[in-house]
Amino acid sequence: MKKIILSLFLIYICTNSTNSQNEITLPVENVNDSIVTRVVTAKTSSISENIPVNHWSVAIKGGINYFRISATTINRTDQFHLTVGGKLEYTINPLVGLGLEYTNNPFGCRTHTVVITGGTNDAILFGSVNLSNLLLPNRTGKSKFNVYGDGGIGFAFYNFSLDHAVNQTDQSGMATLGLNAEYTLSKSLSLGLEGQYRYYNWKLEQVNTMYNTDALTATIGLRYKFAATGKKQHARNVSLSAYSPAMTTVIVEKAGKDNNAQELDRIKALEDENASLNDKIKKMDVNILALSTKEQPVKNVSLQHIEFEFGSDKLVPGAYPALDKVADMLKSDTEPVYLSVAGYTDYIGTAEYNMILSVKRAYAVKVYLLGKNVPASRIAVSGYGEENPIAPNETSDGRQKNRRVEFQITK
Repeated sequence: MKKIILSLFLIYICTNSTNSQNEITLPVENVNDSIVTRVVTAKTSSISENIPVNHWSVAIKGGINYFRISATTINRTDQFHLTVGGKLEYTINPLVGLGLEYTNNPFGCRTHTVVITGGTNDAILFGSVNLSNLLLPNRTGKSKFNVYGDGGIGFAFYNFSLDHAVNQTDQSGMATLGLNAEYTLSKSLSLGLEGQYRYYNWKLEQVNTMYNTDALTATIGLRYKFAATGKKQHARNVSLSAYSPAMTTVIVEKAGKDNNAQELDRIKALEDENASLNDKIKKMDVNILALSTKEQPVKNVSLQHIEFEFGSDKLVPGAYPALDKVADMLKSDTEPVYLSVAGYTDYIGTAEYNMILSVKRAYAVKVYLLGKNVPASRIAVSGYGEENPIAPNETSDGRQKNRRVEFQITK
């Protein structure tokens, strides 16, 4: 048990330390002196940094228990009783949580000599570990199904009687271990199925016997997660990777003293491309804000970074960051923003083929944005084939620029 607790504590420390680091740069020697290479580990944006995350939740539960009071019980079914209880929990992060639990557990049995009846009110301080996030830390997005391991200690305030005599009351220490499987019904509600083992250390004074009694409980419960509405998330609703992303290793090459002009041009082109994308995203944000004025009811934005495989409507991976930012802006706006997606191609191929391909490319962008929870009613698609080129089609660079997607934004 001590080893398990120590392991969980170390996991929690490592999780928090990951949150506190943004970038670590390690110099690496390269056999090619013309390039100086740095290995950079950088943490990507997390839900906890960009979206308000809530931690409190309350749960109610009910089911049956089984107390092993006496080895000489005549009828084992007499040892099953109904149980009810509730929990108040603070989920520190998607991995661990702390809480208080109260449970009312009736018990009783009939032996060859006496009839034992009674019950216990249990107050428990417990810790909870999300085993799904512990074993699968790289799950992405929201996590609807989770399995939790719970363990706690507390006090049992119990009463009992023998042969229906006067009730005797006392209290004792106790401990619990359990598993709780929860399915998220909505952002605020989840349904759980829990099984627990309970150990009690109490004494029945009337027979002067010490009983180290144990019990099993099986319950079904409903959990309410506070303030998990609108853009807000609850810590129990997200995966560990989304809440606190792992460090990503990026190899950055910088020009060394022996670099030739081609290497310098290539690095500068990459930096210019990244700066251009950021400028266009910022411009789109400004354009959305400007839509509130009557003088500017419509805005047009072109993003050449949203590209496709040659002759296909399949997006290249490099298009995802720009589309992700577009999706975030559409969802974050307080007023509805409507997007018209127009696809274009270069002049290679017949006009009919290019027209069909441009529509497919615009629709591929819509499908991607729908996957990011942008409402379908806010997106319209159209295609214009090789019309309206923005660069000469005679060069490969010009044709690349013409294979584009343009957005028209309205409110």
